[in-house]
Amino acid sequence: MKNTILFLAGLAFAATAAAADTSRLAVWITEPIGTTSGIQCDLEASPGSVGRLLEMPLPAMPPTLTERDVSAWDGTTARWTLDAERFTGSESAQKLQDHCFLLAIDGKLVGSGIALSEYSARLTGFPTLIIMNRNNVLALELLSSNHGTQMRHIHYEAIDAVLRGKATQQK
Repeated sequence: MKNTILFLAGLAFAATAAAADTSRLAVWITEPIGTTSGIQCDLEASPGSVGRLLEMPLPAMPPTLTERDVSAWDGTTARWTLDAERFTGSESAQKLQDHCFLLAIDGKLVGSGIALSEYSARLTGFPTLIIMNRNNVLALELLSSNHGTQMRHIHYEAIDAVLRGKATQQK
């Protein structure tokens, strides 16, 4: 019986790993930032570490979310809405925000930074995944920073290429 349970657990883990491998877009929410500035989340913060992400392997754990968790993509605002069945309300938002994140596109790490609430007072000068809660529906926006005029969308083309099929109509 014990061997059967171990075998089934192994199959479940392998299936999860295979799903992660077939995902075109994957986001891992990693360690909490606590009271720090979050700079530890930017794995390419120092000039000597530029390009380091491309050399890193994908995390061994399954991603927190993939393109299958995205219900809609608005290319005009570069905003992705998460599936309300899996990510809903402030409880889900709190599990995502104030943590580091890793972003992979087509099996390669392309970004790292901090995940923050859209209402966060933290000002960052590095990649920031903004978490928005609109009527218990979560949406994400990936920006170069979280301060004023310095903000711009990053990895837009790659994210758009993956999520374009989930485009929403502007109303």
